[in-house]
Amino acid sequence: MKAKEDTPGTDSAASRSNAAGRDAVLRRRLRLAGAVILFAGLVAAALVNRTAAPDDEQALEARLNNTKRYEYQMELMGGKANVLATELREWFLGLWHGKRLARTLAVLSVGGGLACFYVARRLGHSHGRSGTRPGGA
Repeated sequence: MKAKEDTPGTDSAASRSNAAGRDAVLRRRLRLAGAVILFAGLVAAALVNRTAAPDDEQALEARLNNTKRYEYQMELMGGKANVLATELREWFLGLWHGKRLARTLAVLSVGGGLACFYVARRLGHSHGRSGTRPGGA
């Protein structure tokens, strides 16, 4: 008498059921992770927004650095690319201070939460198909 492992296709329904069960657990975990990321990120953003000091000092420094003469000197030293790279760097560094940090946290948490929800949804749709295309082919 042969063992069940030797015959191909006998346990395919059981293995599909087992895989579907594992995917259901993974989808549940992804949805939970998305909800936690969303909630924690928005709470953190609200706390940062409430406790952040105004950006008066940074605004003054930015105004002093962005004079026409300063930009002209930057352009002479490194060209337009240097001016653009400096503006990009200052913008990116500004995202991590004060009220802008609150907005950054909110956007990142919403993006992370939505990414988790999207992946969980896509996992759910992948088992709905039985290998055929919607057109019947």
